Amino acid sequence: MVKYTVIYTDQGDTCDGLARTLGTYNSKKKAQAAMKSDVSCYREVNDMYEITEQDDKHIFVGDEEGGCLWQILECYR
Repeated sequence: MVKYTVIYTDQGDTCDGLARTLGTYNSKKKAQAAMKSDVSCYREVNDMYEITEQDDKHIFVGDEEGGCLWQILECYR
């Protein structure tokens, strides 16, 4: 069975660079919806950051100087 884990990593000088887990989901669609929802919340608070990269498995907002990277990882069990 495949599960999908969404992780995010803050970027910038004041961040520790460690990935955090947003959640684990039973379908890729649910993981994508959770990732997009979290990106929207992040951008509401940090409205100066734009989406700079995006595909079906990752979204990068901002840049290495300041921003956040979300990724969907496939977990096989």
